[in-house]
Amino acid sequence: MNLEQLRATVNAGGVQKVTLEGKGDGFIVKITTIKGPEATLARVRGPEARCFINPRSGLGMLREAGVMQVMVDLTHWEPAPKK
Repeated sequence: MNLEQLRATVNAGGVQKVTLEGKGDGFIVKITTIKGPEATLARVRGPEARCFINPRSGLGMLREAGVMQVMVDLTHWEPAPKK
């Protein structure tokens, strides 16, 4: 799912749950819709998952898309060691 599709789904009331999920040293966005399987927010160009190193960036983008509640899953988050 791309950002425009996410906005449209949010506006239509079709989003059930959004999770900012840790993956390596970044975060991806998982979207559960009312009518379908879980989707991953994709990059602007291509089907790859959009990844945010800074969770604040991801949360800001989700808010701009109309998402007001987000779960955060840190299970698989492994932040890069400080230098």
